[in-house]
Amino acid sequence: MSAWNLIGVIAWLIVAAWLVFAVMNIRSRHLRMLVVAKREHSAKTALIDCAEIVVLILLAVGMSWVTWFRQPDRIDGNSVHVRYTYDKLLLQTDASRSYYVSVTRGNGTQPVQYYTYWTNGAKYQITSRNADVAAGTDPLTVRASNLPWQEKQLAKWDKQSERAYVATYIATYEPTFLNGLGMRVGRTATRFSIIRIPNETFEKITAAK
Repeated sequence: MSAWNLIGVIAWLIVAAWLVFAVMNIRSRHLRMLVVAKREHSAKTALIDCAEIVVLILLAVGMSWVTWFRQPDRIDGNSVHVRYTYDKLLLQTDASRSYYVSVTRGNGTQPVQYYTYWTNGAKYQITSRNADVAAGTDPLTVRASNLPWQEKQLAKWDKQSERAYVATYIATYEPTFLNGLGMRVGRTATRFSIIRIPNETFEKITAAK
């Protein structure tokens, strides 16, 4: 774990410490009221109780947001570090055809597709949640176009690989205070792959079992 993420660990420890303090403090004051004043509540005690609880809620909500719900700009160079990888696809053959990618279609109302492809002798499988197949004249699909690709590099790989490659966009969280507070430094913010094939005939479709 990056040392920057210790900021978030310390912050959560502070939240936990405040929780313990608030519970013990509220209990102590109420017991004191019972012993000294022979009553459990007073306006001052209730006000202090509310203040301590409000601070606890603000701390917990704030840390929950920055840890789990905050969505930094995934293409902002100040928040994330972006890199690209390119690998040539290897042609596969079976009894009836040749193909670069095998697509297994899922079931259900919102089925997830599973893409299997081969590069440099290695086999990879990725889902349609973070990948898309580009079989047209443009290497950028509608989904992929939401990210800042190196279009000159894509055009170069279109030529040198005969439109048979996989391009991957990888963004990892940079060491910043907010990323450290959310314990995200070094983690992947976004990963998306374009599986580039010459045309749809090089795509093998199979149904989910």
